[in-house]
Amino acid sequence: MLNLQNTRRWNRLPVDLPVRVLTSKGFSTTVVPGRGTELSEGGMVLYAGILLNPGDLLELEFDAPYHSRVSAIVRSRNGFCFGLEFISPLPA
Repeated sequence: MLNLQNTRRWNRLPVDLPVRVLTSKGFSTTVVPGRGTELSEGGMVLYAGILLNPGDLLELEFDAPYHSRVSAIVRSRNGFCFGLEFISPLPA
């Protein structure tokens, strides 16, 4: 029998959350709109029209319930779908 235990550190919640993705290279900062579709204490799934690769650092800006910004690292990529791990904790 196959054992399908959840091995994730945090539970994921389905969301439809607008975010702004900020990336910096040198003196240039790029801001792109994106959508979060799954959210946990440790990271999120992000869809955004930007070329990112595993290991890239970025910042996310959230507007709801109040404006906040968190740092994240790209852990996985499938097209324009990215698995992110938060570097800084989500605001409480």
